[in-house]
Amino acid sequence: MAKVLIITPSFGPQAFVGGIRSTLFAKYLTLLGWDVWVLTRIIPTESEVINSGFLVNLPDALEKKIIRIQSPNGQEYLANRNFKTKIRDLFSPEYSSPPGFLDKAIPVGLELIQKEKFDIILSSAPDQWGITLGEKLANSLNCRFVVDFRDIFEQEIFEKRSFQENIHRRRMLRKRNMTANKADLITTVSRFHQNVLQKKFGIKTAVIYNGYDHEVFIPMNLPPKDSCFRISYLGRILSEWYHNPQVLFQALNEIGKESKIGPDEFQINFYGADKNKLDHYLTEQNSKYVSFFPRVTSLEVPRIMNDSQVLLLITNKGRYGVMTTKFFEYVGVKKPVLCIPGDGSELQEMIESQNLGITLDSVHALKNYIYESVQAFQAGKWPVHISTQPEFFTRQNQTQILADLLQDLVKN
Repeated sequence: MAKVLIITPSFGPQAFVGGIRSTLFAKYLTLLGWDVWVLTRIIPTESEVINSGFLVNLPDALEKKIIRIQSPNGQEYLANRNFKTKIRDLFSPEYSSPPGFLDKAIPVGLELIQKEKFDIILSSAPDQWGITLGEKLANSLNCRFVVDFRDIFEQEIFEKRSFQENIHRRRMLRKRNMTANKADLITTVSRFHQNVLQKKFGIKTAVIYNGYDHEVFIPMNLPPKDSCFRISYLGRILSEWYHNPQVLFQALNEIGKESKIGPDEFQINFYGADKNKLDHYLTEQNSKYVSFFPRVTSLEVPRIMNDSQVLLLITNKGRYGVMTTKFFEYVGVKKPVLCIPGDGSELQEMIESQNLGITLDSVHALKNYIYESVQAFQAGKWPVHISTQPEFFTRQNQTQILADLLQDLVKN
């Protein structure tokens, strides 16, 4: 098999956004016989949940080929820049975001490719330093260059940001377009992203879903803890553009006023969500049905999912192309997904076509769903698992699709 270098902004066991995708690509490509190397950044944090929060059994052959670069002191870098460096960073903002890291990574990457003659370099995006580094190394080695996009700027065009943030994003977008345009192949997480990127660059673009780790996210036959019907949400709340919970809390308000079911019969549990971002939705009527818990380790997540009767997704109308890891992990444990209010697009279509759960966007419909579900659960008629077969969406199967694409590149 061919030799591939994966450049990624984070990698297990650090549990940062984006690291799961590249970590499991590396694992399963190695198990498929590829000679995989990884160049990644150690992101400074004192959080043990983040530093060791993503536990995955990596092949021994891969463990020896992971190059982890410590992030330099960002404040020191910014304070010591000369005029020439400031001008460079103005037009190439990835050198200062994160500050000084790309300057440190480039010589490490160049030394590595001189020793190891790679067939393919795969950069994980949207972190621009990784795309820039990948393009430089692939050009120096004259090998194939692939960019894997988890997120794209175009998915957030209606997200409210400050003037300064918008300027920074435009600078990054300009560099993204310049460097990604050199790719031989682009992969991404949804059909929306695929259509945007293929139109933008005119380069073959393929969908590789985030998927779920079939060794971790499995259905468990756990007896109910008690008679309380639990809906669980695991993950962050970013903003109302990404996560609009208005319908949910309005429905809970009405349920609280009607007093047909009590908080001992029905609860919604949030794990790892910032309560401050939901405080303005909470009232005396609905807060008794809502509980907040801190972020949990990856070992705890599958059991919490399996202890729940329903798993909650909060989306927003028009939030196209965002097919999160959390969604596929929900699917893996075969618990019904409740999506509110739905994106009106690809995510909603998949939930409905694959019989993975239900999407609701009205207070009346959600309130009735909750009443009927609690009643079915109390009568012993609530299914322990849904009857779908989601195996296509395992990380292993999605990596096989990636491997086939990479193999075609090497052959051609």
